[in-house]
Amino acid sequence: MLPPGGMALTNERGFTLLELLLVVAIITVLAAIAIPHYAETRARSLDTQVVSAVRQVATGEEAYYAGRQRYTSALEDLDGLVLGGVAITVQGGNSGDLGSSFRVHGTTAGAAHSYVWVSDPPPGDPHLVAD
Repeated sequence: MLPPGGMALTNERGFTLLELLLVVAIITVLAAIAIPHYAETRARSLDTQVVSAVRQVATGEEAYYAGRQRYTSALEDLDGLVLGGVAITVQGGNSGDLGSSFRVHGTTAGAAHSYVWVSDPPPGDPHLVAD
């Protein structure tokens, strides 16, 4: 006999094995797409952080030079730097001497590139280049 409404009652509960495998397969495909994209986006954001820190140090070096007529390799001599975990080194530029030019190198773990700012690049070359 059928209950009111015309549908038979069953004792089955839950999902079948096939339904569960299908859901797991869909989640796996979505994760395989998302994880590499996330890693690439994270590396690009770290690159942007390195570029920002290198430019900030270069601007600080120019401000330091304006007041003292020389550049410095000591980052603590430059005012207002926020490096955010970026490793920065300052050396003499193409002239080889910090008195007249400088080179800023910046890198951080996980970034796709390190970057170099040269205060006196050869004619036609950019100041900032990926290393």
